[in-house]
Amino acid sequence: MVELDEYDGMDRRDMMMQGIWTNFQMMKARVISLALENEQDTMLLDCDIIITGPIDDVDVSKDLGVSPQFIRQEFVDKTGYYNGGMLWTKNKAVPNDWIKFTENSRYHDQASIEDLVRNYSYFEFGDNYNVQCWRLTLSDESPEQIAERFTSRVGGTDVYYNDKPIKFIHTHFNDSRFEAFNKLMIQHYLKAKNYKVLATMFRVINQKWIITVPKQPLTGYGKHKNDSYRELPVLMKVRNKDVDIQYSEDTIHCWIEPNILTYDRPTLEWVDEEVNHASLILLGNGDIQVEGKQLEHICTVKPWIFWPRKPMLLEKILKRNGLLLWEERETESIFIGNYENPVQEKYRSTKTRWTDVITEYHCTEGKEHKFTHEEYLMKLRSSKYGLCLRGYGSKCHREVELMAFGTVPIMAAGVTTDSYMEPLIEGLHYIRVTKPSDVRIKLANITESKWAEMSSACYDWYQRNVYSTNCWSNMISQILYGSV
Repeated sequence: MVELDEYDGMDRRDMMMQGIWTNFQMMKARVISLALENEQDTMLLDCDIIITGPIDDVDVSKDLGVSPQFIRQEFVDKTGYYNGGMLWTKNKAVPNDWIKFTENSRYHDQASIEDLVRNYSYFEFGDNYNVQCWRLTLSDESPEQIAERFTSRVGGTDVYYNDKPIKFIHTHFNDSRFEAFNKLMIQHYLKAKNYKVLATMFRVINQKWIITVPKQPLTGYGKHKNDSYRELPVLMKVRNKDVDIQYSEDTIHCWIEPNILTYDRPTLEWVDEEVNHASLILLGNGDIQVEGKQLEHICTVKPWIFWPRKPMLLEKILKRNGLLLWEERETESIFIGNYENPVQEKYRSTKTRWTDVITEYHCTEGKEHKFTHEEYLMKLRSSKYGLCLRGYGSKCHREVELMAFGTVPIMAAGVTTDSYMEPLIEGLHYIRVTKPSDVRIKLANITESKWAEMSSACYDWYQRNVYSTNCWSNMISQILYGSV
């Protein structure tokens, strides 16, 4: 059913000039009618509303729920006592009456709500609902007095109005008339470190999701080759029209605007004063029970994804070459790596005798690599299993690179598997070993069909979580709708 085409391309001024603004507003009633065909009740919210808390004060014994504007009488007389941007009902007759009463309303769809409350049982939502930008400037009290009614505490998540948690705010973020109100809201939610609300606000303000990446070249702790995670925002921008990148010289970290820290370094050595401004830390490398615990005094810390060393190259190979079946993989098991520091040497030294149980084992010392990166990836692709040894951090690019090609990881001690947005499952996504002799025993018990199941699960996990076509939508959904 298409009913809005006649309003396409017009704003409020255009519709007012053509005398169709009220008709357009009454599409709200049409939406309510359609919703009530299948649902027991429904709540209409204008699209310039940002929900900030659970809507849990609905009196279902009544026919109608309405929202006072909390503005001065002179403006009530002009525009109506109730706001037209919020209305709850369970009665199928309400939307038709709203249309009928609006025909003679002194102010479009809004003043006619006064007629609705005279004809139906109703309740009023409290002043912590539908907190409008007009409340700051059109109330009986001064803007300063109204502003004092808003409170928050550091890291407390909620912002309060008259000591009650705000349920949603109703404003136009890019309208200069509401600059004072919008700044006040942003300041409180920054203080409360409510990353879900802040991310939503800045999506509205910027009209896109903005990923901030440090502009190279930088020196010291800011220095980076712009590979690894920092290739992913480029790919995510290409795949998603509502994602953009800004390169900044004022940070050494990667962010989702305004202050979600996407921490992409291998250890916490790079944690600096800037990190204290984060409202959420997504922890790439490391373990949420180790490094995550060390950061939780700052704000909420959540496990994140991990990524290949060269995501662009890997995606190119996947598109060009695809996956191999069991019988097409010429190598049973493989490890290709090196060690450049004592931490890596501790976990990757050949003294551990992995060479005795891994079909193709290459571990070199220093920064020189035995294969080009494309050769390395192609070798992972042509193996059934890949050994994963801990690197400088408790995650390594190798784990996700293997899964990208459906090569089943063999996880050795010290490799983190559950600190992901979607944790890896032993026996489905990987095999766990504690010593070299475990490898032969574990592999001997895996049939071709079981390997195919695990290979498919690994590939699917990579596609959902890391591959650029799906990575952003999965990540932002976890941020906005996750349980914390």
